[in-house]
Amino acid sequence: MRVTQMRAAGAQVDHYPSRPGLSDMVFPTDVAVVDGDRFLRARFRHPERRAEAAHGAAWLVAQGAQELHWPDDPDIFLEGGDTVACGGVMVCGTGPRTSPGAAQHVGQTLGAEVVTVPLVDPRFYHLDMSFCPLDERRAICAPDAWSERGRRAVADLVPEPLIISSEEALTFCANSVVIGDTVVMPSCPPRVADQLAEWGYRVLVCRVDEFLKAGGGIRCMALDLDLFRRAPARPARGVPAEVPH
Repeated sequence: MRVTQMRAAGAQVDHYPSRPGLSDMVFPTDVAVVDGDRFLRARFRHPERRAEAAHGAAWLVAQGAQELHWPDDPDIFLEGGDTVACGGVMVCGTGPRTSPGAAQHVGQTLGAEVVTVPLVDPRFYHLDMSFCPLDERRAICAPDAWSERGRRAVADLVPEPLIISSEEALTFCANSVVIGDTVVMPSCPPRVADQLAEWGYRVLVCRVDEFLKAGGGIRCMALDLDLFRRAPARPARGVPAEVPH
């Protein structure tokens, strides 16, 4: 159903197969940061997830993407769920899964401006659980998950935020995929639905309750294959690549 809904909204959806023993592969957003025809493989802090990054990188290379490389620094970690594009800027959550040095390296390597948002609530261990850009001016924001510095940084970047509470964010409504004027969500609190409708967005609710129990929503289940929407050297391949369970 997720694939059907995304395709109906206008997305191209690609797949790569899961591997036995890698249960978290159902959350491919974490395995890389992809900028059109090049990418940086995730550097997982937790060893049990590192094989996912290798498998995802092999698939990307097979599609013609060039892998860029990390410095030889054992203290640099990054998971793709902490990288969210807002316009041409990369907003990067730092804290439990991603180090500040990794955010700086991504920006330097991809030639992108980076805004870091320190995460302070352990319930929201990736930025994409509390931040979902909708367009150049609007985003769904759960600022209680961020440090004061992070709140100021996002306020400077997003003129029209849809502020949600921690309780609303725990429905994973910010962990969504935006395709044009369609927002594919695992759930949508009534107040959030009303504001999105007022702004002209169509909400498609796709129930993924079993995946929510494992800590991921719709955005976690999709790897954006052109994060910054810049013109790549090869044709853009569409919005998400999803690994089936």
